Amino acid sequence: MILVTVGSVVGTFIVIGLLIQVLQRAVPHPLRQQHNEVAGFVYAVMGVLFAVVLAFVVVNEWEALDTAKQNTFTEADELGSLYWNSRAMPADVGRALETTTKEYASLVIDQEWPLLDSGGYSTRATDLVYQMRDEINALPSDTPREQTLYDQSLQHINNLAAARRARLSESSDKVPAILWAALIMGAVLTVGYTFLFGLPKFWSHVLIAGPLAALVVLGLVVIELLDHPFGGMIAVQPEAFEIFLRGLPVQR
Repeated sequence: MILVTVGSVVGTFIVIGLLIQVLQRAVPHPLRQQHNEVAGFVYAVMGVLFAVVLAFVVVNEWEALDTAKQNTFTEADELGSLYWNSRAMPADVGRALETTTKEYASLVIDQEWPLLDSGGYSTRATDLVYQMRDEINALPSDTPREQTLYDQSLQHINNLAAARRARLSESSDKVPAILWAALIMGAVLTVGYTFLFGLPKFWSHVLIAGPLAALVVLGLVVIELLDHPFGGMIAVQPEAFEIFLRGLPVQR
């Protein structure tokens, strides 16, 4: 991914250089230089508007990525609470729930996680949530201790199911097409407007327009990466579930 990003920046400089070369021949700089003052004022306004939109999307997507990561830990924490509740029950009563919690974590890591980037999910993992709920509903609640464990476990499975729904929703949430269209159009206009300025030296123009175009491209690349919270170079990993499974006691 790093090579792709570097290639995008280098490619941007090359394209900008070629376009300016063509522009210099088609419209000599003295003709464009006459409008530098007016063009500069309009360009300043345009640049600020585009920067605000770009920054808004980047911040929003970054917060969404952070929320997705926090939700995975919430889900794993609730799963861990269920597991330890099952260990607090007699083996003949809590063994089934203990087994199901570990199976769910393993299934999420091995089967469901690779599906998230494309908006998919594991139906088996969904079935295990229902199975855990059924196993909790089958728990005895005759004594105050049993009632407390039952109530806590029911709350944990409800919280787990809510965190799971949030995770699946986040995996399919994408930047709307209309916003992508606005970003791309703003990028083209912001970079393209620099061609209206008349500069006598070719390399001066390239060194002004090139870095700007490269930063705009990098901004769009960052948004594209953040738009895939469960795939790519900065994706959320199933770390929370791996921590849960790490170092658990022997199955009873």
